[in-house]
Amino acid sequence: MAVVKIIELVGESKIGWEDAMKNVIAEAQKTLRGITRIGVSELDVRLQDDKIDVWRVRAQVSFRVER
Repeated sequence: MAVVKIIELVGESKIGWEDAMKNVIAEAQKTLRGITRIGVSELDVRLQDDKIDVWRVRAQVSFRVER
């Protein structure tokens, strides 16, 4: 029986949400093995001078716990 752990990561991008999600995936893959799912829980933006400065994705990363 598998045990899965879920962590939350936030990715940012000056380009858009898709790029922010790619950043989450790239960072997660650097240190986690056995990733089974990455789901978006929230999308938001940070504003500066009434313009979008940074696009942000809050994502839940699921991966198998190794024994």
